[in-house]
Amino acid sequence: MIKGIQLLNRCILFFVLCASSLLGCVPASNNPATLTVIVNPPKNYNKDDTVHMVGSFNDWRFNGLNTHKLRYENGLLKTEIPVSEAPIYFTFVKNKDWQHMPASDTGKSLCTYMHLPNPGQTELKLEIPAWKTDTSNQIPIHTTVGNIQHFPDFDMPQLARKGSISVYLPPSYDQNSEKRYPVLYMLDGQNIFDEFTSYSNEWKVDEILEDLVAKNELEELIVVAIPNGERRRSEYNPWNFKETNNELSIGEGEKTITFIKQSLKPFIDSQFRTQPQTENTGIIGSSLGGLLALYAGIEHHDTFGFVGGFSLALDFKDMNDELVLFKAIKEKSHIRGSKFYFDIGLIEYGDYGRIDMLKALLLSKGVREENVKLVKDDLGRHCELDWSKRFPSAIRWLTSAS
Repeated sequence: MIKGIQLLNRCILFFVLCASSLLGCVPASNNPATLTVIVNPPKNYNKDDTVHMVGSFNDWRFNGLNTHKLRYENGLLKTEIPVSEAPIYFTFVKNKDWQHMPASDTGKSLCTYMHLPNPGQTELKLEIPAWKTDTSNQIPIHTTVGNIQHFPDFDMPQLARKGSISVYLPPSYDQNSEKRYPVLYMLDGQNIFDEFTSYSNEWKVDEILEDLVAKNELEELIVVAIPNGERRRSEYNPWNFKETNNELSIGEGEKTITFIKQSLKPFIDSQFRTQPQTENTGIIGSSLGGLLALYAGIEHHDTFGFVGGFSLALDFKDMNDELVLFKAIKEKSHIRGSKFYFDIGLIEYGDYGRIDMLKALLLSKGVREENVKLVKDDLGRHCELDWSKRFPSAIRWLTSAS
């Protein structure tokens, strides 16, 4: 149930963002040549099902004139799309239902497909292992490395629920009993360490940290992964916001941060050898979690000395159609204390206007230039696979001396 809600929310967010920006996010080429897309469908494919290819080449639409319904030929699905001089981002939708999207054999959602221009290429061969709504017979494997402690059914009173907290301890933790470590709190904790629990791909934060430390490229730190819940859309939104049906939803993001500050952090500081000071405490999130992380840095700089927002959700509006994040920053007289990292992929909004505005607003409110890092990823997609690629440079910058 939780993963189904996350899938629908993520699809709505990603594709609405694309459709609401530049037409198709990446304009198609005027070149009349076409690329034949050949897809090996899932083993249980029913020829009565329709499959549409949607992407930056047709404004993510499966209705209207510029649609690409795949035809069935000799066990394969085929269509032709215009050749583009720019990268093409796309996915497939079964029976015109966004919940029926490609998944791995183990039922994990796949990241948006990407095709880079290749002069002379006439065919693109792909595979859809399964649909997200299929019942998978394959069990995902555990992929954690290093020393990870688990605290199942951890009480989250501010949110009236429980969750399984996972804590990554650095390589030297058991060898050096005198050493204390900075702590990074990460939202959407199911996706941080383990493919088994992840919604889609995992961040591979444990593998990345083990590698960076072994190469002496990063000081060791503790990472606490906090799981989301069924009400993620509200629990990660700090402000009241307008839903897609124009109804008001109450943001509970402050409750989530209060849980971290008043319940989780005291527990972590009591159980492990932490450096509890503000400058040694950080929070990172992605998408809506990135929005909440940024909020934590703005409103709770007494606790979080460094914050990171990966592909943060910028387009949530209040009932007056004002962007909630930008409105909140404009209403602040001064913002101080935290280091802010945030990034975005070009495909996510179609341009970098909003993210540039965010940086300008933070600087206008007193945040020092050296404490803001904005990364623009021209090939970045809205998924853990690409967030994982950007994580090493982000954590190095966030934990470096100002």
